[in-house]
Amino acid sequence: MAPKKKPHATKARPAPLIPGRLYQDESFRVVLRRLFFLWARQQGKSYELARQSFNRMMKTPGRLVTFISASVVLGSELLRKDAVLWQTMIARLRALAAAREMMLTTTADEIIDSDLDALMDIFEHSKLEVRLWHDRTTCSRTRVIAPNPDTAVSWTADIFGDEVGRWPNAQGVFEAVVPFMRSNPDLIMRLATTPPPDDKHYTFELFQPPPNLEFPVNPRGNFYRSMSGLMVHRVDIDDGIAAGVPVYHPDTGAEITPDEDRALAFDKSAWDRNNRLKFLAGGTAAVSMASLARAMEQGKSQCLGINISEEVVV
Repeated sequence: MAPKKKPHATKARPAPLIPGRLYQDESFRVVLRRLFFLWARQQGKSYELARQSFNRMMKTPGRLVTFISASVVLGSELLRKDAVLWQTMIARLRALAAAREMMLTTTADEIIDSDLDALMDIFEHSKLEVRLWHDRTTCSRTRVIAPNPDTAVSWTADIFGDEVGRWPNAQGVFEAVVPFMRSNPDLIMRLATTPPPDDKHYTFELFQPPPNLEFPVNPRGNFYRSMSGLMVHRVDIDDGIAAGVPVYHPDTGAEITPDEDRALAFDKSAWDRNNRLKFLAGGTAAVSMASLARAMEQGKSQCLGINISEEVVV
């Protein structure tokens, strides 16, 4: 009798340089040049963008990543949050670089660890740049800038964008940076947001899913192709719960369910938009873009055409 073959031992994956949640790791592995993150609030959008930015800098000496941050123009509270994130990330990235006999510097080295207000000022004037030195003469860079078309147009690079649904001139920024992708096949684009508050915002149509598309709860998130043809990675509050991201009561601190959290919300429409990622009609348009898109989708192959040649007064 022939001896039984021993089963092949499965080789464990090495731990990532910067750990992430299941859905963050899912987005990290995507090889598409363009990927949009439609993630609920507090699910780690900025963290993931910073993590992937560092990976791009490590991968290619001389790489430039343009990190477009809406926090620079959204007021002091969001600006402070962004500065705290980068303060934490830079400390971690420095340690990783040192472990690989590399050096990481910034344009704010003298204040990055101690003076948050000064760091916020650096952000406000779009002067933060992170440099990863591969040797004494070659460095990769991440440049953090405001969502300003005049600024973005001069930085041919990978494009990373945070809170794009709140960029005040999103269409202008897209017009400035999209040609980068056509000029160099090695560049990538990673943009993150929740659904914009106003359906007139440029990104509403970019991210909007097809009508009646259902998303099962998945700790790795769900992928779909948007109405405009872009690949989107979607992570709502329920996916976050499944991935181990709890929700806490605003008063007692006890762990609660998403539905219990929604019941406590004063503005339930905002809660639905920010947590369940619903694209809600808003603004002052007579007919919302969501309604128009849904009507066009449902009306396919149902009508030959309508020609209105004169005004009829009833």
